[in-house]
Amino acid sequence: MTLTRTHNKKRNSALLYNFLIMTISRSLVEGNQRQSQRALRVLKKHYKPTSELFREFRLVNSLIETTVSSNIVANSIIQEAKRAVRMLDETALDRQKSLLIRDINHVISDPDFYDQHINEYRIIATIQTLVNDWRSANPDLKRMALYEEQLVNWLTTERPAESDVIMESPGTNRLLMKIMMKKLNEKYSNVLNDDQKALIRAYAFSTANDETLSIQMKLNELRDSLVSAIDTYASATEVSTTLNEKLLSTKRQLVNESLDKIDDELVTRFMLYTKLKSELEESGDDDV
Repeated sequence: MTLTRTHNKKRNSALLYNFLIMTISRSLVEGNQRQSQRALRVLKKHYKPTSELFREFRLVNSLIETTVSSNIVANSIIQEAKRAVRMLDETALDRQKSLLIRDINHVISDPDFYDQHINEYRIIATIQTLVNDWRSANPDLKRMALYEEQLVNWLTTERPAESDVIMESPGTNRLLMKIMMKKLNEKYSNVLNDDQKALIRAYAFSTANDETLSIQMKLNELRDSLVSAIDTYASATEVSTTLNEKLLSTKRQLVNESLDKIDDELVTRFMLYTKLKSELEESGDDDV
């Protein structure tokens, strides 16, 4: 799939969305709360449901996410997509993309922002190029025919189903969940333990759906399990006075954690707590 120079990743609405989600999730895992919050603010500011930017993103994303059973249905979807593209306000869309790029450059200010790896980069770039051609007065007809054929192949190719927890989030929120979890698993699968992955999943779900119940339940669950792990370790293992004091101090701090305000800082602390839990359990197994 050869991409021409006409594709500009800095003006690709779906790529920019992906880059923002990846920045949020990576910064969260690395404990960079400030950068995570900056990227989240930029995302919420520019991808509002009423904006032309969001409308184009939603259209591109629907083509990325949709799978159909036949070429006839795929071609019908492409025709509907063409009509939807031509209804967008191109002037407003272009201005909104420029404002988004300005905020990315000045607020996030990450030299590697536009170079983050995305597995679906080529199909996203192909669809954006098609979208540009569909609304152009003088499209590249040869390229458009080639890319539409590639899009038909994409639409008729089966892809792995999303997990149940991701499917609980409707529409765009489901995409946010999917991208966050996919990128976290790709980059940190060998670093995060199961509890940390579950915590990130619950936090991503909570952020995407603007609700706190799921993350509060997960934090309570992790708190109870770590308190139990500390008690079990202290009673079953001969520990020094210094270590015992540190464990008791951690237990007190954990018990006193308020879950009223869920933010990156709190989740990051619990990421460290879960790491301690894992280390205590591994140490306990070694002593058996």
